[in-house]
Amino acid sequence: MSFDGDLEHLPIVDVIQLLHATGKSGTLTLRGPKGDSQLVFHDGYIVSANHVNNSVRIGQVLIDMGVLSTEELAAALNEQQRAGAARKPIIQTMIEAGRIRTEDAYQGLEVLIEMTIVEVLTWTRGTFSLDVNKIFVSDEYRYFPEQLKKEIQLNTQNVLMDALRIYDERKRDGTLSSELIFGKIPTLAVSEESQGPDLSAEDLGLDELDLLESHIPTPFAGLADVEPDTARSRLQGVLAGVPADEQERLFGFLDSLRGGLGLPADGTGVILFTSDKVLRECVAAACGPLFRISTNDLSGLDPIIDQSLSRGVAPLLLLDPGEPGTRKLGREEFLDLVRQKREMYPELPIVALAGPGDFRLGALALQTGIRAVLPRASREEHPESFVDDAIECTRALSRYLKDLGNQPGQGLLQQFKGMLVGLSEQREPSEVTFQLLKAIGALFDRALTLVAVRSELIAERGIGFEGPGQVSSLKLRLPLGGDSLLQRALDQRTSFYGEADTVLRQSLFPVLGAPASQKVLLLPVQSFGRVIALIYADFGSRAGGAPQPELLEMLALHASLVIDNALYRKRVAQK
Repeated sequence: MSFDGDLEHLPIVDVIQLLHATGKSGTLTLRGPKGDSQLVFHDGYIVSANHVNNSVRIGQVLIDMGVLSTEELAAALNEQQRAGAARKPIIQTMIEAGRIRTEDAYQGLEVLIEMTIVEVLTWTRGTFSLDVNKIFVSDEYRYFPEQLKKEIQLNTQNVLMDALRIYDERKRDGTLSSELIFGKIPTLAVSEESQGPDLSAEDLGLDELDLLESHIPTPFAGLADVEPDTARSRLQGVLAGVPADEQERLFGFLDSLRGGLGLPADGTGVILFTSDKVLRECVAAACGPLFRISTNDLSGLDPIIDQSLSRGVAPLLLLDPGEPGTRKLGREEFLDLVRQKREMYPELPIVALAGPGDFRLGALALQTGIRAVLPRASREEHPESFVDDAIECTRALSRYLKDLGNQPGQGLLQQFKGMLVGLSEQREPSEVTFQLLKAIGALFDRALTLVAVRSELIAERGIGFEGPGQVSSLKLRLPLGGDSLLQRALDQRTSFYGEADTVLRQSLFPVLGAPASQKVLLLPVQSFGRVIALIYADFGSRAGGAPQPELLEMLALHASLVIDNALYRKRVAQK
């Protein structure tokens, strides 16, 4: 089972909660600029950890806690070395010898896990991967022995909350480093002859768990130079048989897409279901910041979707049936999966990825109501053009995501939520109207605040009149009176979206410049039942758009309430 993604797009807190909620077992490898860290899970519980700093070990943590002396640790290491083939993990050795209590050993392990989580919380970039299908027996790492299994299952939520508390406190105090989080961890002062072997990840007190068949896929970091975490390193050996120059061309193309340039930040989070590692890298590169996670675990899809929705992320599900010769889901099973997700999440956009020979599968998938069928490269069907196909398919996905973000209403809920929050944070009426102006300017090319003063409207600030997104001041006064859209918006305190009338075309357009589309927005801003300003907006040189005027009217009503609250607070303060 694969479960991987980027820590930039799915924070480690969410990753841990997902593994806990789904009861997964295995080693979660976290790769960052400093190296690798590991968290070991058994049935969703954290059972051990390996800190990226090779000097942060369980023995040293126990010494720092004051429950173990350096002499006792050195003696335990010597006993462990003399045991030869009967050697036991260091924690087990010390517990059986009576040097530490079992509860102290577990408390030390909890501290080590918290330190590991706090360290990863400081990473600004990196990847995570849980792959329990790989069999790799490492001499450097073993799981907890069977007799300790039940006792060592630490409460994942408690450990996580403690780690977050420590992180917040240290971030506030400016002491966010491994040495300062739990105090300076002393090094062992023992002679070269008597010190025994250096503490390794095996010395965490680990042996094999019968129920865990898989081991970590790579040795722990700190024993070798840190290798950059790139598509090139992650695909080592996967592209065996593909010419070296073709591989370099693919890697160069993926690097050029880094960051998902040009993709709209509309709150979409792409969830990929696949077992194909090359496809995973192509999708992650095409999605950039929209990429959330990749997995081939059917049972894990629903928790991932649910968590995305709870975080305010609009999930988009990419389903890959796989290569024809190795796919685990037949045609009917794949279609059943699509139907199931459509039934559980009616609003969830689903996109199927289909190879050259999947014409019928794609046609049937479209009949189930999915959003689209996009091409995927197939190394089995077209090995001679695999790299070319992979590049073109990645470009197609990137273009699809860009067009999806430009569709009416796509990501609008996330935008609207951000606008509401932005308005609520303002404390002055002028700041509220300017924040509302900026929100409307994000949906229209041009927007202008007109302040109602006695019998005229006076232009205040505008956006987009001197350049895209630029704020400027305009000298403009519009007299009121008669029957016009402006007067009606003031008198009736209602918004208007539609064709401009004669008054607007004759009085406003000569000064601002006539827009390509005659459709305009007039949005009143009120205070204690009186209109104090009108927001005018048009599409500038664009032919038009879909600005959702009903939502903008709700936004203006919220702005009015924020202004009333601000004025009310001022009056109370003055009294």
